[in-house]
Amino acid sequence: MALLIGGTLALLFLDLPWSAVVIAALAALEVFEFRVWRWAVRQRPRAGAEGMVGEVGVLAEGGRVRIRGSSYPARVMEGEPGDRVLVEGVEGLTLVVRRVPRA
Repeated sequence: MALLIGGTLALLFLDLPWSAVVIAALAALEVFEFRVWRWAVRQRPRAGAEGMVGEVGVLAEGGRVRIRGSSYPARVMEGEPGDRVLVEGVEGLTLVVRRVPRA
C-alpha cells in the first residue's frame, strides 16, 4: 500500500531521479513487510490451547494435567496421576495427553 500511494505521490511531485529513489525505497519496504508477514504466519501458536501441543506436564488427580504452573482438563490416553505426560492434541478446551516413555 505504501508503494502504491507513495509511488504515485513521488511521480506527481518529485523530479525523475528523486522519484525513482523514493519508489525503490518504498519497494524495498514492501518486500521487507512481506517477508515479516510470511515469517509471522508460519510461526507455531504460542498462546491458548493450541500452543500447548507438544508440551510436557504432570498428570494430576481428577483427569487434569499441570503445565507451566496451571491446571487444565485432560483426556488421558495413557498414564497414572504423577506421571509425566505429553500433550498430543486439543479437543475444545480439553487437552489430549499420553504418558511420556521413560528413558
